[in-house]
Amino acid sequence: MPTESSRSSKKNNTGAWFAIVREARLVGNLLLDRRVPWYLKLLPVGAVIYAFSPVDLVPLNPLDDAAIVSAAFYFFVELAPPEIVAEYRGNSKTTVIPGAWSDSGEDKDA
Repeated sequence: MPTESSRSSKKNNTGAWFAIVREARLVGNLLLDRRVPWYLKLLPVGAVIYAFSPVDLVPLNPLDDAAIVSAAFYFFVELAPPEIVAEYRGNSKTTVIPGAWSDSGEDKDA
């Protein structure tokens, strides 16, 4: 049976809350990026304004506001330039950093 310290040292990066936070950070980064067109940025901003406004087009319950915001975030990420989304998600394979690696041959620990 794992001890308390071994359980707390493992990070659970696969949970639903982690995915929500990760996507919210992605949307925030895309909103601040100048390479994303301004008219695309209206989609998530408008959805958040709608969620906090007292007027509801579909007065069912708070879940309809959450559905509208999540759909707007989804379409915003899908319509944003793919290379920028890949850059912020960390899976960009097209990034090349020019330079040369050299080994001085010295052991810094000795």
